[in-house]
Amino acid sequence: MTTINNETSSLYNDLGLNREENLNNGKKDQLGQSDFLALLTTQLANQDPFDPLDNKEFIAQMAQFSSLSGMEELNTNFNTLATSLTGSQALQASALVGRSVMVPTSVGYLQQGQSIEGRLSLQQSTQDIWAEVKDSSGQVVRRFEIGSYSQGDLDFAWDGLSDNGEAMPEGAYSINVFGRVGGSTEQLGTVIKAQVNSVNLAGSNGQVVLNLTGLGSVNLGDIDEIGL
Repeated sequence: MTTINNETSSLYNDLGLNREENLNNGKKDQLGQSDFLALLTTQLANQDPFDPLDNKEFIAQMAQFSSLSGMEELNTNFNTLATSLTGSQALQASALVGRSVMVPTSVGYLQQGQSIEGRLSLQQSTQDIWAEVKDSSGQVVRRFEIGSYSQGDLDFAWDGLSDNGEAMPEGAYSINVFGRVGGSTEQLGTVIKAQVNSVNLAGSNGQVVLNLTGLGSVNLGDIDEIGL
């Protein structure tokens, strides 16, 4: 009986399987490629010579082994490719530092002596387009007319001045644009120009993230256009 127990224990050890007394030894509890091969080899070595392993069963087990090996190799190749693509994307994105991008938003950052530029994409002719500028507290500091235009892209800009002509301090401002479409007034979608301050890989799934001056971060894939 002792001999049988010792042989069983040795078989468990060869297979990398934990017995109850070894559960806390930090060994793995899943079979990998090498474990599967060891299991198959041990099975063949210890089979009953009067009742050998059926050929069909053996072929099925070899097919499982081949599938496991192929999946592990495929996963390794995919991980390598993903790492390579992310690194390449980050390298390309680093060239954007200091450049401007167009972001789908209504918030822009006013720097001293400059203006906030934006763009509208009109889906149809729009009449009486006007913009309302608010500071970070929600106070309206400027309203200005843009005009009436047909379908297409339309650039606009706020010069950084209030309604009474005073230069507004540096900071974030929202610019909401409205227009009359088909007899009713609607808020129009805007993209605002922002400057890229830095780049990192802090996004989910390793996405490249652009940190914009005064406006926080945005995923590289979310920007609408890259400028100078």
